Amino acid sequence: MKVTMRRVVSSTSNVLRLTIVALALAACGQQSGAPEPQLVPTRTLAPRPTATEAPPPGAQPRPTPTVTPEPLTGLTLENADQLARVFQLDEPPPRHIYSAASDRLVVFTSRSFEVIVADTLDVQTRTPVQLNDEAAPIFWYAASPNGKVGAIMQLDGTVDIYNLETSQIVKTITVPRPSAEIASDIALNEDGSELVVISQGELRRIRLDDAEVVGEGQTLPPTTQTIRFSEDASRVAAVQPTGDIVIVNAISGAPPITLTSVFTNTVIEYLSFSPNGATFGASGGESLAVWDLSGDEPVLQKTFTELGGAVEPAFDRTGRLMAVLISPSVLLYDLQDDEPRAQFRLAGDLPVWSVNFDPEGKRLFVAGSGELASFDVAANRALQSAARPPITRGVFSADGKALFTWSAAYLSNDVTVFDAQAWEVRDRLLHDMPVVWVEPDRANAYVATITLDRSMYVWRVRDGQLLASVAAPVTDTARALLCFAPDGRSLIYLDDRRIVAHDIAADRAAGGFELSFAPRFISGCDNEARVFAAADEQDIRVFDLDGRVVATIDALSGLEDAGALYLSDDGRRLAVLSATQLAIWDVQAQKPLQTARLRRDPLAGLFSSRGDRFAVNFGDDVDVLDVASGKLVSLDLPRGSSATVLFPRDSRLVITALMIPTSETAERPLDRRVFASGELSLWDAQTGKLLRRIETQDPPYTGTISDDGATIVIHARTNAMMVWSLSPTR
Repeated sequence: MKVTMRRVVSSTSNVLRLTIVALALAACGQQSGAPEPQLVPTRTLAPRPTATEAPPPGAQPRPTPTVTPEPLTGLTLENADQLARVFQLDEPPPRHIYSAASDRLVVFTSRSFEVIVADTLDVQTRTPVQLNDEAAPIFWYAASPNGKVGAIMQLDGTVDIYNLETSQIVKTITVPRPSAEIASDIALNEDGSELVVISQGELRRIRLDDAEVVGEGQTLPPTTQTIRFSEDASRVAAVQPTGDIVIVNAISGAPPITLTSVFTNTVIEYLSFSPNGATFGASGGESLAVWDLSGDEPVLQKTFTELGGAVEPAFDRTGRLMAVLISPSVLLYDLQDDEPRAQFRLAGDLPVWSVNFDPEGKRLFVAGSGELASFDVAANRALQSAARPPITRGVFSADGKALFTWSAAYLSNDVTVFDAQAWEVRDRLLHDMPVVWVEPDRANAYVATITLDRSMYVWRVRDGQLLASVAAPVTDTARALLCFAPDGRSLIYLDDRRIVAHDIAADRAAGGFELSFAPRFISGCDNEARVFAAADEQDIRVFDLDGRVVATIDALSGLEDAGALYLSDDGRRLAVLSATQLAIWDVQAQKPLQTARLRRDPLAGLFSSRGDRFAVNFGDDVDVLDVASGKLVSLDLPRGSSATVLFPRDSRLVITALMIPTSETAERPLDRRVFASGELSLWDAQTGKLLRRIETQDPPYTGTISDDGATIVIHARTNAMMVWSLSPTR
């Protein structure tokens, strides 16, 4: 089975695709409860000319720095050479339930096989996959239905055979080099004694004890577009451009049979066999067809239409039961009936990735976003559940002693709290819906979480107790949660035009004020001045938490394109980031400090902790503006990369965590690149000079840095969390 980092998308229905896109947008802050506004690129990211500096409106003289120097701690130019990896967590959530025996499941994660006890869902063995090229974006995997043997085929034609009980490679054979452009795949027979390989359109059966090719070789039609094996390798389906499906018997060598498409002008998106190959389903458009292949001739057994999209079916060995994956639901059908017999869901309505039946059809196993569950088919009830929280984002508490982690890549209802000294799990904050944002307060007393429906929750950091909840507020902006109040008693949020103060102890709204307009964009108020900025159609106003207007900015060129507002930590400077320019304003003086024209849509911006620099992130390019001098430097990032930008305490430095694509995909749109490597890079923010580059095992999806700059955490989509510590002095 062909694997890429986006396998979860390729293994779901059209309905699920739309769901995942919506969830991803919500997790990224696009019209959701996530409070970080950002601009989304509207065209392919390509090399961008350096932004040109423009004189500020009114040609106001540039100010001189007024920041009082403080002792530098954490990452500095002097101690930067002491950066070192000290911790790594790498337990990817279960992705694909490849096979289910009576006593075990074989689950494939992004980089390992796992044998899981069927009754308890405990991990029995984990077998990491060994790749000749760790950056390879594509490889193929298979497991025997009895759960004892696994196989990996790589792009160079190397096939490693694994004993899944001992986690050892027991044999390596070489097959004709597969091509990413021509249908290729592998499968193992029931007991794992034979490997079936399709490479360059040719099918071979290989006996593993002596690596001999057995049986007559077969060739798939050269026009084959998509292929799918049955779990026991007995049959393979090959989709043709006409919509017809050719079924090849890989074991007996019987002549192929052709299933004439029952769909009109429909692209076949999903193929699925029962484990023994006797039942077959194909889905495209809004239809699903099921064939019985157990006799001499195929029999069209049943068709389903008006499903709302293509769906992925799974069959039990008898061919009577079918589970249809329409995430977040799994519908169970008895194929003798027209209506579903039962419906199963994961806790928290998490997205479902894969389903499979046990050999007797009595249990259904469901894998989703960090969850694995089993259900009693006859009784329609849950049996067991095992959670493995996916982690792709994190934020430190103000004192740096706790790290709050959640997932934006694989939505989860879990926030895992790590002790940032022992690096052990301290708490888990469980929600009824996936979490899209986490924000701790400045006093280390509370942490707020936002779920996909924009509901907000306040937890006590000390013991993880839920203290307050806010039903989803109404807002058209990307931000709902603004900050914790200075007295630490209230949570401040936006509800339509009203700024609400929610009393944490009483768990009720206890104050607030009405804005005179519905804000198009709004900043947070987590700054020393406890102010926030809100933009309407004419201007930007800065408010304190009592509702007083402390500044009005109404002479900003390009304000109609404003897309994100950022306040510095001291609340004295406001950055207005649009598709065409960056403007930095002095809030108290209500005067512009710097303006720079942009020739490309930015993704996000970030102030340094002192507000003396502002970084504009374009994804594969980063510009850093010195607010005092107006000097702008560009960081020379690898083409097509995707960057997270971090500022340490020493704002003479800037850090980037980079996902780097393969050279073949670097020019593609962002969502079609294959990220195969990563870097943690340290730059001189004054000159743009690269000071140090550290290669990472997994492409870093996001990153965070503690307030003292002493600890950096980067997260990968593969559920790897890497922690880097820095000595305070050299």
